[in-house]
Amino acid sequence: MAQSIRAANPTAAHGEGVEYDHRGSSTAYTKWLLSQDVPIHGGYYVQDARQLERAFWDLRGCPAAIVNLEGHKSVEQIYVLEVPPGESIPPFHIALEELIYVLDGQGIATVWAEGHPKVSFEFQKHSYFRIPTNHHYQLSNTRGDQPVLTLHVNLMPLALHSNRNTDYIFNNPLINPTELYKEEDGKGFYSAEARAVAQGDRVRWYSNFFPDLTIFDKLDADTTPGRLSYHAGIWFPDCAFSTELMVLPSQRFRNAHRHAAGTTIVGIQEAQGVVVMWPEGGEPVVAPWQEGAIFVPPYHWYHLHMNTGAVENRQLRIRAPRPGANPDADPQRMLPLTALDPSIRQIFEGELAKNGLTSLMPEEAYTNPNYEWDPAWLKQD
Repeated sequence: MAQSIRAANPTAAHGEGVEYDHRGSSTAYTKWLLSQDVPIHGGYYVQDARQLERAFWDLRGCPAAIVNLEGHKSVEQIYVLEVPPGESIPPFHIALEELIYVLDGQGIATVWAEGHPKVSFEFQKHSYFRIPTNHHYQLSNTRGDQPVLTLHVNLMPLALHSNRNTDYIFNNPLINPTELYKEEDGKGFYSAEARAVAQGDRVRWYSNFFPDLTIFDKLDADTTPGRLSYHAGIWFPDCAFSTELMVLPSQRFRNAHRHAAGTTIVGIQEAQGVVVMWPEGGEPVVAPWQEGAIFVPPYHWYHLHMNTGAVENRQLRIRAPRPGANPDADPQRMLPLTALDPSIRQIFEGELAKNGLTSLMPEEAYTNPNYEWDPAWLKQD
């Protein structure tokens, strides 16, 4: 399999990077996109969301960019907002929940339901929080020397498939105030206190605000063969999305796998690595895995995560809901190392060599289908 490197269009103009359905007519979300005065970035990945071309977006009242990658199509909407130094952007609400990850800067978020008190909390680089459905929110930059950059995720493309009326999305008065306000005192809350819930051999952490995902160390070792890494479920109460934090130690990679569309993966740590993605029988796309990178595996494409640097590499994975999904129904979902095309391994070792490093993958794992993985391998240098 020959290596092929393709990049997202670095100079996408308005209207580029939008999708069309199999009949050749534009989808409802595409039509809405084409009406927006904002750069749209397509392709297979974004190398650094902080460096995307942005322009003033009338809808949000600030500079912005929309990310519409191949793997996003018809499921998730991703966009980046810029809050200029010392300023606040206009309040906004949408009849969808939004997850927000802070790419850079620090500031104050104010959230409220119509007719209820405002709730404010401070955020910083690497913070992660949820805006409940149809709640108003406003973002303010508390520094005068740098912008705030925020990454937003919602399900607008999926919603417009079932209801093409955008007034329902932007002018809907229905709201459930109990998502933000405690019934006993009527006060709103955004707390950094996380609650652990055991689910089988895994632990999920529930909170409505995570102040810094790069120092979150409440992680478990995934002992599934070929999937060894550290991970933690990072969930918000009442949220349709599922979120996971995955940490891969240096000079290692995980087995290739494939799944449904709609998983946005964000590099949240200053580190080095690549993600290799390919359709069965097709050529690979090699995407950088670094801080600010965004990659979304297209539907049923194999992909694997490679840490080619000297320090651990973290990623935030935001999955769209998949009702009725049964990953085990695909017997080829996990690709063992013994079936991996040698060219993929060459990509890994070549990227390591650029950094003066060598692989810590056990040689026997490439040839022995019954190789037994030891979780202690994750701790080896």
